[in-house]
Amino acid sequence: MPGVGKSALAVEVAVALDQYFADGILRVDFAGVVPEGLLRHEHVVARLLNDLGVRPATPTLDGMISAYRTALADRAVLLILDNARNEEHVRPLLPPAGPSAAIVVGRRHLDGLGIREDADLIALEPLDRADATELLRVRLGEDRMRTAAPFVADIVEHCSGLPLAIKIMAARITRRSAQALPDMVRELRVESTRLRSLDLGSEDLSVRLSLDASHRQLSAPASRLLRRLAIHPGPTISWAALRAIDPEDAAHAGEATDELLRMSLVTESSFERYALHDLVRVYAEALSYEWTRVERLRIVRRVLHFLLHQAWACDRRLEPGRRLPIDRPDTLSVMTPTDTADAMKWFEAEYSTLTNAVALAQRHGLDRYTWLLSMALVTFQWRSDRHLDALCGLTRALPAATRESGPADVAMVHRMLAGTHRALGNAADAMRELNGAVRISDDDGDVLGAALGRHTLGVLLQEGGAPGEALEHFGAALSAFEELDDILGQGAVLNGISSARYDLGQHEEAMKHCLRSLSLLEGTGDINGQAHARFSLGRIQMARANPEAAAIELVRARVLYRSLAYGSREARTLVWLAKALRDSGRDTESAEAIRQARAVLRRLGETDIDAALDRLVHLR
Repeated sequence: MPGVGKSALAVEVAVALDQYFADGILRVDFAGVVPEGLLRHEHVVARLLNDLGVRPATPTLDGMISAYRTALADRAVLLILDNARNEEHVRPLLPPAGPSAAIVVGRRHLDGLGIREDADLIALEPLDRADATELLRVRLGEDRMRTAAPFVADIVEHCSGLPLAIKIMAARITRRSAQALPDMVRELRVESTRLRSLDLGSEDLSVRLSLDASHRQLSAPASRLLRRLAIHPGPTISWAALRAIDPEDAAHAGEATDELLRMSLVTESSFERYALHDLVRVYAEALSYEWTRVERLRIVRRVLHFLLHQAWACDRRLEPGRRLPIDRPDTLSVMTPTDTADAMKWFEAEYSTLTNAVALAQRHGLDRYTWLLSMALVTFQWRSDRHLDALCGLTRALPAATRESGPADVAMVHRMLAGTHRALGNAADAMRELNGAVRISDDDGDVLGAALGRHTLGVLLQEGGAPGEALEHFGAALSAFEELDDILGQGAVLNGISSARYDLGQHEEAMKHCLRSLSLLEGTGDINGQAHARFSLGRIQMARANPEAAAIELVRARVLYRSLAYGSREARTLVWLAKALRDSGRDTESAEAIRQARAVLRRLGETDIDAALDRLVHLR
């Protein structure tokens, strides 16, 4: 990519190889960065012949090239052909077989030289953090590096490993007083002023002008795609999303993407997933502001539209019973996940993109996307133990839903907030949100919403040590779900009643309700509900002093939770399974279950594993 240090490396390599080329090093800069100033072949060859001390017999271009190649045939010369625009630009100047060699530097991939001339192709990457820090140290010297120490991390981060950017910042620091450092770094931190801070006023000392030079070589479709990629909120973008950004240009998407890849303005971070370097993104986003606000907003809507429908397709795979006011896409092509693992994998890959998309929607005042994207993320966030992120997203969603949608949807956001507070251990906040949700649903005459709210109220009360009061809410919710013929709702509430009966010591009643729950849910796609019921059966069998039967149910529950990638529930189930196996005299298997629980907790990011295991043992 521009500014990655290609020319500097070529010169450094040439100097290191100087001893092998007795007739010297010749360098030609084709000024490929300025198309209107490209050197013509006859001018280049004439200069090279002059440097070699050769006068061609025929002053035509063909005659000069023939004389040039003849002169190199028995000489050991190292050529640096810098800023080559393409393969044809340099091919006539490549030395013939013999003692001479050439280093060719170009802004685009010169694959043709590898195919026809069998050249070794090297693509330079930006520096990692350690190498970038070392380059800054070399350019500043030890004294100034010590002065800049409080700002080094920021400088390295926002120069994004680009040697040109680091050298420019080092030059600015060197010629300014130490008191100016905070202002310089502040300018570098802010995206709107970052490129200005990386500019020393000339083409070879400006990140923006270096990127300009590459951008000028792009076709119109590639230029448009570059700007759209900068509007996309993710660190990476999938091929499907790239095509969906603008269906009118979809036919050119493949060619435009290949062009950006050849120019190293885009990288393929993994199969069919693309990324912009941070400074390229800042540059391209600035270019996008040359479009009208209406055009930019159109692209933003397209991006959010695609992400919402893809997230919803995956969310429905995770939780088939969820209801959101999202219509099926008409002409939009989205990936249909084959199973739960496939859906979780997509969410994991796109998670940063989706959370950024919520912020993008909020920034543009697009309330529908703000609240629906947040809601489509919740199931994944709960199952991957990202409850604080869920709280942040739902806090954004609530005012957006209030402005954009009706009471039923607002109550639903309150219920999701309650569930998030419950997972975070904030019982009082969860109760407040639930009471608000039920009140809104009752006022709106929303029987389903009120039933869902009362079911969750029952869960909170049961977990809070009030199973008798919980049964009242479970009973009201069950009547409503039966009236609505809602099988999933009935199954969930029956399991709640079973848990409350278990807490009251009424184990036979608990068993009866749990089996009813399981019989309803097993014919549905509600794997999560089935897992909860199996776990409840395992606990009940333990209370009935039947650890062997308990172990069977807990193994089944663990398998279901694992298929959902529901780590926290899998860990809890493994802890109970260990107890059941121990009580069955199967100590080795019990120890293995604890080991697996530890592994799951470690994967979830738990630092105090023993404390986490203790919490799971005492969890209701």
